[in-house]
Order: sequence, then structure tokens, then C-alpha cells
Amino acid sequence: MRILFSCILFSLLSFKLWADDTYRYYINLAAVTNDKLQIELVPPSFNEDEVQFCFPAMVPGTYSVYDFGRFVSNFKALDKSGKEIPVQKADVNTFTIRNARSLSKITYEVEDTWDTAIKESVVFEPGGTNIESNTVFGINTHGFFGYFKNHLRKNYVLEFNKPEGFYPSTGLTDLKIAAQKDIITAPDYYELVDSPILYCRPDTTTIEVANTQVLVSSYSPNKKISSAFIASTLKELLYAQKDYLGGELPVKKYAFLFNFVDKPTLSGASGALEHSYSSFYVLYEMPDTATLRQTLRDVCAHEFFHIVTPLNIHSKEIGDFDFNKPVMSKHLWLYEGMTEYAAHHAQARAGLIEIDKFFEVMIEKYQNSLEQFNDTMSFTYMSKNVLNPKIYPQYGNVYEKGALIGLCLDILMRHYSHGNYGTQNLMKDLALKYGKHQSFNDEDLFADIEKLTFPEIGTFLKRYVEGKEPLPLADVLKLIGINLEKERKEMRFTLGGMDVGYNDDTKRLVFLNVKKCDEFGKQFKFKEGDELFKLNNTVVDMDQVQNIFAGYYQNLKEGDEVWIEVYRPKRKGKYKLKKLNGFAKKVEVTQKNVISLIPGIDEQQKQTLKAWVGYQL
Repeated sequence: MRILFSCILFSLLSFKLWADDTYRYYINLAAVTNDKLQIELVPPSFNEDEVQFCFPAMVPGTYSVYDFGRFVSNFKALDKSGKEIPVQKADVNTFTIRNARSLSKITYEVEDTWDTAIKESVVFEPGGTNIESNTVFGINTHGFFGYFKNHLRKNYVLEFNKPEGFYPSTGLTDLKIAAQKDIITAPDYYELVDSPILYCRPDTTTIEVANTQVLVSSYSPNKKISSAFIASTLKELLYAQKDYLGGELPVKKYAFLFNFVDKPTLSGASGALEHSYSSFYVLYEMPDTATLRQTLRDVCAHEFFHIVTPLNIHSKEIGDFDFNKPVMSKHLWLYEGMTEYAAHHAQARAGLIEIDKFFEVMIEKYQNSLEQFNDTMSFTYMSKNVLNPKIYPQYGNVYEKGALIGLCLDILMRHYSHGNYGTQNLMKDLALKYGKHQSFNDEDLFADIEKLTFPEIGTFLKRYVEGKEPLPLADVLKLIGINLEKERKEMRFTLGGMDVGYNDDTKRLVFLNVKKCDEFGKQFKFKEGDELFKLNNTVVDMDQVQNIFAGYYQNLKEGDEVWIEVYRPKRKGKYKLKKLNGFAKKVEVTQKNVISLIPGIDEQQKQTLKAWVGYQL
């Protein structure tokens, strides 16, 4: 292994080995070997004879045990003379060090989780580590830096030697930036782990939103996506969220950190991980499109709203998070579900998305919650036991049913308060009651919410969140004059009735499960994997796909000749263009969970609807 520091530098550092209450880390980003970085730590002083040095098994926001100690190797503990101190590996994440009073330095190597031979329990990239020599470093701090058990509330000082021109983008505010070396400080391990760093040659843009400085930092390997583009996409959204939260934001600085990729990730997924003062994104690099803009808004709106929860509203399980033996809270409906709901609701109230689109998203979540998850499982039970492998598959429901819990609570509160109180008010009041430095008891939250709202809200939480009863969505929507039909049959034009996928390489829609074709679709004799090229001589451009389909259906008449051109896959990645035709015919289509306005909506329904989403009939 290549040594990172010269003998001269090592001797100079030896003068820094004073005893204090600070973790002093040294990292040379300019010296990468085999996708690994060597880390040096001058530890705080100890009174114990034996200490345990730990890497996290899990961190808040991930809901998966990743065991970051798996990616650590060549771990050594040294005394003041440079002699090795005995170390015993207690488990995958824990190193027991004896003779701790003589401990002077620790060294170890950290492997890149994005590009690793360790294929078990792949780390979701926004929570992992990216080491690309002289290019970009995705530093999720929990993947690089450990802590001594029972010594988490001590200062952390990180000293980075860096390649020329590199800059650290982070939500942390205590930074000393220089040409070759940066020093970044965090007050304790909790805040360090809550603060990822994106190190690369800077592409940054800053937006001032009310009282908050918002940093947008982007690494785009082919320079397709700039921070200026992202900032312009998010600016309206951030102002809408500021208004949604009452005109001010609960943080002075926030950082959006984007590490775009141009090849498949090891996990096969993309997304983001939230933090109190920042969020870290791993998304596929693509050209500027309307789809990309809305994707950025939806993802960033969710992550940004985590500045409310869990930053200012959290249980003891989060406030005193155990990184190595995590205990989960019962209230994922609050942390993730309410956040997901607010992300979409804020856009609808601000007019960034149409009301019809907002309803479409919510009904799709309802459909997903019924079809893909166990609707009779208690949400608090699922949350508390989410790390159980048998329960974990239900976790995704926090973004589906969890958001619908938020929707139901919001409408119910506005109904009972005659439009004067909703979830926006509730979250503000909970933040005032608790705050960043005060955790609530899991068992007390429902009672606290009931005291702030209405007895009916307490009943709702007990029956539909803690209990196993399905959400009464149809009854709740009636309070705003909306009728929900579980099933509706009608005659309509279709594209053929098969499933539709997307080929990211060719940028075309793909026909799947063609055996499901309806009577109209059977005329074309589609083959599995056919890729849509033209519809009635119009090239199906993905940037305009919704307009193209809307125009097609609007102008179609029974018996019209329809031409569909597809690229049919052949061997070795080649395609053959096929021009297929048939004649338009309506087929019976069963729609599930259809909403419509109730005729003769009364004044209270109108009042609740307007208070809820700003829409007036």
C-alpha cells in the first residue's frame, strides 16, 4: 500500500499529538490506491484502559443495516513511538484497543462502496462512498470516519489534502479553505454523520431563500447538467416551500449535493439521502428535459422538507441514535410519509403543478399502496420492525400510504377547524414543542398531536396508523366534495392494452407483456420488446410524449386507420423497423380508484377544499 505522507510530514505531525478532547482526522485525497483512501486519526484523550473504535452499522435515513466496517482494512493502532498496540476485531464494525492510555494514532484504509468487490448488502449509492482519483469524491462521512464508543460528543476536525482546484461542498459551516489543504470541523459525531461532503472541481450556485443560504453543487461527468440549471429549476420550488413553512426556514445554510453518473450503479438504483442541513443525490446524467426538471423538483422537495422532520421533530430513537445497535421509531409515517405528502402538496398550493396532477399522484400512491403492500399491517408496527428482513419489503409504503396518511390528516384537520388548521400548522407546533435538541417519546406522540388538534384526529391515528384498518380515503375525500369510485368501466381508445417500459439507451418506449393486448392491440401483432418509433407518422419524442398521446386520442375516431412503427429487436443489439397498421376501435377498460367532483357540493366542502389546496369552486 502506498504511504500517503512523507517521513518529513509524519515527523511534523508528531508534534500535533497532544492530548485533548478532539478527533483529528487527516485524509489525502490526492493519494488514491485501488479505489481506497488511507485515513489517519489522532484520537482524543482517554481515561480508560480499553476502548472500542466503531464504524456505523447503520445511519439515520437509510433503514438498512450496511455495516460500513466491511469496507475498512489494514486497521492499526499506534503508540507515541510508532509501535503497534494490540487490536482485536470484536465484530465487523468494532475494533477493541487495549492500552488505550498510550494510544497516539490510528490508521486504516477505506474502500469505495460504489465500486467494490463486496456484492452482499450493496450500499444504496446516496448513502455510500465514491472515490474517483482526481475526479470526484462522494464523502458520506459515516463511510470514512469512526468514533470511540461513549465518546461521540467530541469535536471532529477533518484535514484534507486535495488535488489542485478541488472544493468541498457541504452543509457544514466551519470550513477553512486553502489552495492545497482544507480544514472542516463538526461539533460531534452526530452532526458529522449528518453532513456529507462532495469534493470535486467546483460547479456551484448559491440561492438566497428568505433567511437561508442554499448551495447547489453539481458533479456531472459529461457536463450535461450544471448547478446553474439545477438552481434555476429549484428556485421557484424553494420559495414555495419557504411560504409553505411560514415565510422562514429553520436552517441558515442548506446544501444540495449532486453526484451524477453516466453508467449503471451497483445497486441498480438512483435517488437521494436526506440530512438536516443537506441532501446527497446520485442521479443518472441526462439532457435537460421537462421530465428531468420535474424529477428534480419532486426528489428535492421531499429531501428539503426533512429540515422540519427529523431535524426539529424526532423521537429519542433518532435523537440518540445508536449507530451500531439501531432501534427504530414507530413513526416513519411522520418522518417519511408526511415529508412526501408535503413535497407534493406545497407544489400544488404554489401552482407549480396543476391540481389535477396532484390528485393523479395521490391516487397513484393509493393504488400502489393497495397492490404492492400489505394494507392490513399496522404502520407503527411496520416502522418499529422495519429492520426485520420479513418486514423490510413493506418499507416502500412510507412513500405511498405514508403520504396518504398525511393527506387524510390534513383534510380532516381543516374540516374540523373550518379551514383554520392543517398539517402545516401541526408540524410548526410540533417543532415549537420539541425542537432540534428535545426528542419526544414514541408512545406519547399521538396523545401530543391530539392535544394540539382534535379528539377525532387521535381516533384516526389509533385506528388507521397504529391499527390495521384500511385508510378511509373515500370518506375523507367527500369532505372536500370529491367522490372516489373503486372501479369504473367505460369504452375508450387505447394504445393496445400491453404494459409499457422504457429503454434508457434508445430513449424509446418498449412494449411488454404483449399477450395482454386488447382487441385493438391484437391487430398489430406486436412482438415482445418492440420499441415505439412513430404513431400515425409522428415520431414519439419522449420530451413531448404526453402531448403526442393526447393529440392522438383527441383526434381519433372509430374505424380510423392507425399506423404504428416500431423498432423490433434482433440479435446483437440490432433492430428492424416494422410498420404496422390496424383500425381504431374502443374497448372496455376498467379504471380503478377514479375521482370526480360531487354534484351540489356544499359550502363547508368548498371551504375545506379551498383551505386545503387553495382551489376555489
